[in-house]
Amino acid sequence: MPHGRAGAPGQGVHAHELALLTEELDHAHGSAGFVRLSGEPWVGKTRLALRLARAAAHRGWAVACGRAARDGTGRPFHALVDALDDQLAAADPAVLERLGPARLRVLAQVFPALGGSVPHGSVPHGSVPHGSVPHGPPEADVHAVARALRAVLEELAGRRGLLLVLDDAHRAGWEVAEFAEHLLRHPPDAPVLTVLVHRGSGPGAGRLASLAHPDGAVRHIPLRPLAREAAAALLPEGLAPLHRELVLRDAEGVPGLLRALSDGEPHDAAGVPHSSLELACGPSPLAPSAPALDLGALSPLARLAADAAAAAGDPFTVETVAHTAPLPLGLALRAVDELHSEGILVPDPRAGWSRFRRPAARALVHQAAGAAQRRAARERALAAPDAGEDTGGAVLALLETAGPPTAAQAALLESYARTTVFTQPARAERAARRAAERPGTPPGPHLLRCQALVLCGRPAQALTEYARLWPRQEAAPPPATTERTDRTDRTVWTEAAVWRARALRLLGARPQARRVLRAVSAGDRAAVPAAQAELAALLLESGRPARGAALGAARRAVRCAPQSDVAAYSHALALLAAAHAAQGAREAALEAAGEAGPLLSGLGPEEAAPVVEAWRWLGEAVADGDARRARQFFRHGFDLTLHHGQGHLLGSFALGLARACLHSGEPAAAARHARFAAAEFDRLTAYDSAATARDLLEFTGRGPERNPENDFGIPLSTREREIAMLIGPGLTNKQIAARMNISIKTVETHLGRIFKKLGVRSRAEVVFRLSIPAAGFPPPDEECGPAARRPATVRSPAPGGHPPGSG
Repeated sequence: MPHGRAGAPGQGVHAHELALLTEELDHAHGSAGFVRLSGEPWVGKTRLALRLARAAAHRGWAVACGRAARDGTGRPFHALVDALDDQLAAADPAVLERLGPARLRVLAQVFPALGGSVPHGSVPHGSVPHGSVPHGPPEADVHAVARALRAVLEELAGRRGLLLVLDDAHRAGWEVAEFAEHLLRHPPDAPVLTVLVHRGSGPGAGRLASLAHPDGAVRHIPLRPLAREAAAALLPEGLAPLHRELVLRDAEGVPGLLRALSDGEPHDAAGVPHSSLELACGPSPLAPSAPALDLGALSPLARLAADAAAAAGDPFTVETVAHTAPLPLGLALRAVDELHSEGILVPDPRAGWSRFRRPAARALVHQAAGAAQRRAARERALAAPDAGEDTGGAVLALLETAGPPTAAQAALLESYARTTVFTQPARAERAARRAAERPGTPPGPHLLRCQALVLCGRPAQALTEYARLWPRQEAAPPPATTERTDRTDRTVWTEAAVWRARALRLLGARPQARRVLRAVSAGDRAAVPAAQAELAALLLESGRPARGAALGAARRAVRCAPQSDVAAYSHALALLAAAHAAQGAREAALEAAGEAGPLLSGLGPEEAAPVVEAWRWLGEAVADGDARRARQFFRHGFDLTLHHGQGHLLGSFALGLARACLHSGEPAAAARHARFAAAEFDRLTAYDSAATARDLLEFTGRGPERNPENDFGIPLSTREREIAMLIGPGLTNKQIAARMNISIKTVETHLGRIFKKLGVRSRAEVVFRLSIPAAGFPPPDEECGPAARRPATVRSPAPGGHPPGSG
């Protein structure tokens, strides 16, 4: 599908603004019109002006389009020369005769077609207003040229009409602004519509914005970013669901950014989403194949400054740009001023600091530079005088270097990863991995990396690492260990158990997840509120047999969470609301949700990052009776999850949205969300959840046939999926039978069917074919956790899959 699939007036991108422009064409038949079309870079001003030109030509109007010199130099009246010189060259001799010798002599100073030329720098000193571009004929000649140009417009318009479009008018010389003022004071006596296309900010835009007329003859049409639905209509077919959502988020409705971001492939081969914050600084999370933005309007000096600013990352000072480019401070000031006038940069809240208007633009500019250029610029940025104010810059530079870090660097990397694990999990994982490269690293950075892997949506890889690390907790503490150190160590391993259980829950391995949490002592669970919350969430997902235990666990989570910790307390309340709803206690569910909702809404994005899943439980709590409100909860959670790059929850929120849309009578929206959920669960290798999403997709009646590359590639039954998932950890038929509370003969029968459907001959081939993690799940006889010091025993689940004593 082409990017701009609307070409007719009144349809497609910026249809409302195009309708306003064509309306001005109609009015210009009675009297000359004047329009300012403004907007930020890449928002679609030039494309819209070209669509207007096509519409005018289709009506029989004469069309003249010109653009100011893109490098900031050029001859006087460059935009008008670009628009009208060819018209004058092809004009009928009678037209030139009607203009008269006096006007032709004036015009010949400007238009090559009439044999004239004005050398650069011919402006007398003092004739140019302060802050204007110093080129053009003497001021006395500007008025003569303006009068002659008005006569030219009248001749070219005739009776059919003339559309004059001057693009990048904010960059035109002061003489063009004078000409515009003249047209307003003395409008042409012909059907002429003049359209000035310019940026929405900057000195040049300010001069054009001051154009006014008592009769309101100047119509201003601001062009704003597209709404989500209009932006989605621009995207090409075939984008992966996650890539599509990331493009819509990062482009922020700006058509030029939509095109650039959708043309490139996702940067992460595993499809892990990046956080919005990663766009603003550090290595670009975008693919190397992403097309470069059109920066042809910038001077070479401003382009150099843009590259330096992108390397430094948001926010930055002029001194940083000067040091990074490198440029003398005076030239850096001039270049940054140009970037501000072009609308690419905006002031930062900190005085004297700047940032890119759109973080995606910064990432695209940085990605367009070569690897060697990026590395050199980064090193110069770190040496800038104000670089010491941002330790994050040093960490981001370490992510791009090779070799084991020093002890100080490892500590810096670990601190950065711990600070950003919920808001930038993909980057935190890289920082923790680099910190763990140092020989003799304690478990802390390794466990932190595992948590980041779970958060960004790579639970299988996290489980493999957990299986390697878990034996370390069994080692006896050194004799010199104090009670405080021992308590801290136990807290670290309790938190690790929470995230190991979360990884297992994501993959549908709930019995193993319960075993991990049960191995943590009741005292340690009470000391870490997230442990009680994770147990409640796990039991909620375990279905009808575990509902009573889920309610008890949710109540304990509320008691354990201190009310001073608003995030943890509101999360526990949301779980309590969902547990009441699962029990059918609607009034109690609404009461708990009514208390949790305002608390969660009062949190900022970074404060809410550790408990984003609370929005899911709020949605589940009200879903049966208020689908509209549930949809709002799921949507808010989805957007927050995507903003932070927490890929592990995207599928769950999308599935909740699909159900809420279906209950609201919107099957098309339900199908879109269910399709996204299925793709995300496939990426996580959560095949049971993926099957649930596909069942919902088929129920909407709008889903395609099952993709042979997904959902195991073949239609395994639910029981066959469960058995296949237990093959990965290496369970025997007897252990699988005990785990699932079925006979060994039944397991053998199902295995035979799995082998036949997959066309394999061994259990190892099943693991390979289905990409099941072969390590990381707790062995069937293992009790996992810092409190496990007794011999482990195998417990068989009670009927229904709910183990006795859970919770």
